[in-house]
Amino acid sequence: MSISGKITAFAVLSAGLSMASPAQATDTFAQFAQIFSSARIFTYTNTSGGTEAELGTVAGSNTVLISDIGLLASASFAKVSLVGTASALPTVGITISQLFSGSLTFTLLAPQVGLSGPSVKALTITFTNAALLASPGGSAPTIQASSDAGSVITYASDFADLSGTTSEDFALSFSGASLPLIVVGGRLPDFYVSGSGTFAAILPAPEPATWSLMLAGFGAVGGTMRRRKAAVAFT
Repeated sequence: MSISGKITAFAVLSAGLSMASPAQATDTFAQFAQIFSSARIFTYTNTSGGTEAELGTVAGSNTVLISDIGLLASASFAKVSLVGTASALPTVGITISQLFSGSLTFTLLAPQVGLSGPSVKALTITFTNAALLASPGGSAPTIQASSDAGSVITYASDFADLSGTTSEDFALSFSGASLPLIVVGGRLPDFYVSGSGTFAAILPAPEPATWSLMLAGFGAVGGTMRRRKAAVAFT
């Protein structure tokens, strides 16, 4: 078989294998880390008016967002914004637990290729029933959420279609709380922490039309190589 024929056959076989066994595992597709790992950019505050606590971020909190989706396939500087509310007091046992609903958004600080301006939202996570968990007296709480465990999670991006994601989950790891996490009078004290996080989901599989275009492209490449080989032999 000619070299061009082998390339075309390999491409068709690879595409066929991909179609026959699409990935179904929940994979981490994005993660983030702070530019200054020790900066306490996340906040927890008690409030009044029916909301028992709020999660937030200090203004101008910068992170590095790493993703495998769309154009953002490498490390990019982004501003993180966390807004969360809890309508019930924390429960206390071996672990302190409190449920939050809200959103987490990463806005690019520098324009990417094909995108305009630094206001592009690279990733937005909207969630309900994310559990803030902490060890009594500790300084490293976490927020964990999984759609398989009853949380409602959606992912969105200004440049990647994430509407078909399923089995979403995420985990935020905090450290260096400004105060020991001890419940006093049924409430946690206000504190600041630094953080990092991972986001996972089963991403949408390519549509059949996409596979058709890929196969047509492979065939065109093979045809072009055959024509070039014939032209070389003729001369």
